[in-house]
Amino acid sequence: MRPALLLLAVLTLPACDAVSDAVDDAACQASGYADSGTVRATVSGDSFSGTCVRVDRESGTLTIVGADNVVSQNDQEIITLALPSDDLRSYDLSNDVATAAFARRTEDPNDQSDEVYVATSGTLTVTAVSDDSAEGTFAFSARNASGATVEVSGGRFDVSF
Repeated sequence: MRPALLLLAVLTLPACDAVSDAVDDAACQASGYADSGTVRATVSGDSFSGTCVRVDRESGTLTIVGADNVVSQNDQEIITLALPSDDLRSYDLSNDVATAAFARRTEDPNDQSDEVYVATSGTLTVTAVSDDSAEGTFAFSARNASGATVEVSGGRFDVSF
């Protein structure tokens, strides 16, 4: 009996992942995150994986948004990277025109003022860009309106649009 249960579990778990991925993809699309790729980082010691991606590339600028947990309106986290150009280069987030932010939506999605952390220092580097994709790295310290801070480290984006 045990071998049969083990075999059943091994055969059905990948199917659960496929259903979960399809639900996540549909939720991403329904939430306006129509592009593909990932935005990953460590935020104050916790792993962040933004698998719902939106990329805007207008007038030479490049804005990348990675979100997780779009199925639930609670406990959603978002990293936004806004660059003045899509050139291959590094930006100093403390005094350059590029910006980065981390946002956390909790139980009250209408009160986000203290949940948006804007970069006060750090770097954002575009390592590759083409007509339909971009890659790069980022790390930054950010502060919210109340003065609380988060550290975003080991960030990497690899997106297609």
